[in-house]
Amino acid sequence: MTKRSRHIVLLATATVAVAALVASAAVAATGDVARAWGIQLTLPDGWSKVSPASDQRTDPRTLLVVGTDGVRATQSDCLVSSYRVPADGAAVVVIGWKTSIGVSFPPLSAMKLRRGTFDCFAGRGAFARVTRGDRDFQVNVLAGDRASNATIEDALDAARSLALASRS
Repeated sequence: MTKRSRHIVLLATATVAVAALVASAAVAATGDVARAWGIQLTLPDGWSKVSPASDQRTDPRTLLVVGTDGVRATQSDCLVSSYRVPADGAAVVVIGWKTSIGVSFPPLSAMKLRRGTFDCFAGRGAFARVTRGDRDFQVNVLAGDRASNATIEDALDAARSLALASRS
């Protein structure tokens, strides 16, 4: 390989690497806040935005998913638990409805993890249904069996941070 062709290969590799970094930053979040569909969650350190398992325009639909390293979409008939959550990880899945009935239960501040919360998820989970603006959301927390207390607190804090997205 000539010096010129090595230079071209290195330049192409560097270009691909930079493009991948830019793309991952765009998918990950905006600073320390993840936004989608008019809502936002504050991201704990090391967490990132996760692509929803489905982009179907159903009602309800998944609006925003954030999680620890290793959380990813997977095939499931269950809307909330359509994500692989590592045993030591956690995820927050926000689903929303087109119309609001204005009922909240339990409050976000009262969320506690329990086993058997979701039919299609064997780990621990918690949820709350809240109204923000004129929309209803269900905020769901999924935690792996070996998730540390710190990871669980990060997940609950992220879930409790649900807000209408600020326009910046």
